[in-house]
Amino acid sequence: MTKILTLTLGATILGAMLTGCDSRAKLAESVQGEWTGNPEMLLDTGAATASLVRMLEFTAGTTDTEGTVTMTALITVENTMQLNDSLVSPLQITSSGNATITGVYQAKDDDDLTISLDVTSMSVNVDPDGVQLNYNVVDGQSSPSVEKLRPGAVVLATQQINRAAQNVFSNITEIEDIHVKGSIMTCEINDKNLIFTKGGVPSSATE
Repeated sequence: MTKILTLTLGATILGAMLTGCDSRAKLAESVQGEWTGNPEMLLDTGAATASLVRMLEFTAGTTDTEGTVTMTALITVENTMQLNDSLVSPLQITSSGNATITGVYQAKDDDDLTISLDVTSMSVNVDPDGVQLNYNVVDGQSSPSVEKLRPGAVVLATQQINRAAQNVFSNITEIEDIHVKGSIMTCEINDKNLIFTKGGVPSSATE
């Protein structure tokens, strides 16, 4: 009787382990590929705003429950400089950049991934030619006289985008509550509910 009980208990434990492994593998398989998130507002002080679009790319590894992940943040920053001795009209500075970081993921259970990002891999790119200086905020017209401010504007934009990227990527150790239905993935990153679309077309915005 004792031997039968031991065999039964062993079979139950083994079955549970196999079921758990299978559910983890299914989760890892469901997230494979590239995903694009909805626009998010990072900052809005009136004088400065920053928005973000996240992109995730999951690539399978040597086992069916783990692999590599690449996170990209497409960040747009807008600053408004008010009137002063040098400016007779408000100056609007708009700039965009992207930041990328890589790491590894492992399926923790049937709807959670453990994430380990390599902070040394983060790179930030801001195109200086993409920095727009609009001298007249009302009509959007630029003035050649403010072009001398471009180098400083590029430095400011790079600093802001770099800081925003660090905030976005910091403390990400898990992607939780993952549900994939067709081309839509819902999940939670750092207590924020997000929606991603497979490929490059965002779905309807959400927070």
